[in-house]
Amino acid sequence: MYNRGIFRMRKNSIKLLFLCFWFLLLGCNTPEKKAAAATNGKSRYSQWLSYTKTEDGIILFIKDPDKTSPTRILWCTTHPERVGSSSRAMEVLDVRNICVATNAATHVGMLASLNARECIGAVSLGKYLHDPTLKKRFNKGQLLELGGTSIPFESLSKKHINMWVSAGMEPLDQANEERFKALGIQWIPNFDWREEHPLGKAEWLLFFGAITNRFDEAELQFKAICKRYNKFNKLPKGNSCQKILVGNFAGDYWYSPLQNSFQAHFFNQVDFCTFSMNYKGTGSMAVGAERIYQEAEACELWLNPGFPTKQAILNAFPKTIQLRPFTKGSIFCYSHDLNKFWEQSALMPDIVLRDLIRIKQGNSADKTLYFYREVK
Repeated sequence: MYNRGIFRMRKNSIKLLFLCFWFLLLGCNTPEKKAAAATNGKSRYSQWLSYTKTEDGIILFIKDPDKTSPTRILWCTTHPERVGSSSRAMEVLDVRNICVATNAATHVGMLASLNARECIGAVSLGKYLHDPTLKKRFNKGQLLELGGTSIPFESLSKKHINMWVSAGMEPLDQANEERFKALGIQWIPNFDWREEHPLGKAEWLLFFGAITNRFDEAELQFKAICKRYNKFNKLPKGNSCQKILVGNFAGDYWYSPLQNSFQAHFFNQVDFCTFSMNYKGTGSMAVGAERIYQEAEACELWLNPGFPTKQAILNAFPKTIQLRPFTKGSIFCYSHDLNKFWEQSALMPDIVLRDLIRIKQGNSADKTLYFYREVK
């Protein structure tokens, strides 16, 4: 009887040890699973931004298109004390009192769309602002002018800027990065300009919704943008594959959009085509003048020369008078009000699409177009 009792005690002890080991194993694995899940945000069209909702805010995942830097993970919250240091890989961002510096008109337009103008503290080329409220603030000296290529650290500090949303137009070496940290300024990259799909670019509105505590409003706006864009996408466009000329000279070369570029996506939607769209790539194709004169002979329409008048085009590039669309066709561009286009077009891809459709259909009077105008 005594031996049986010992045997039962040993058997129960083994069971208890096994259960303890099992619970310990589960306990060790659970955080790893949660951490792995936390790196998988969602997006509908964006390649470089994803996000997920939590009870304590929005987690943003910003991927580097060039894959030279690890994914930035930002936990945007109004309750940083609840989040704490949940993960070393995450940066906790208190979004209650954000003051943003930005060097991109697209960012300004997105913040204005969310009625988050009060979150803007510094802009680039403020005298060209399109938004009337922000322009008025700039003229009164209430917005800092960034200007130039160097970062005005002292002015940022005096203006109580605590976030620099970068479009990649300023140097970020180790010294500048350390200076940002020393001043308590978050440097956050924004890669909307690297998106290939118009709705991928528009989806970065959710980034600004997260950092200004307006994520729900941003979601509603983005859903509406998608609905409008896809509606216009189904409209009849006219003749298929109409050959057009796109771009202008820059020095000795003409730059024309490649097949997978942002511009080419719009042109594909309208069944416009240009020679460079036969070649894969996300940027532009550089070709010499001889090739352009040859390609232009098959075109009666020229888009996006970058100037509001024919005389301005000739002043910059006198030889463009030899291009067939210049003398025997028509030219359209949004350059008569560039900042209107750059501030608004990212969130109005449906209107860009509508303008292009109307140009193709010949319904191109100024009153029918929103961004574009005929260059005369």
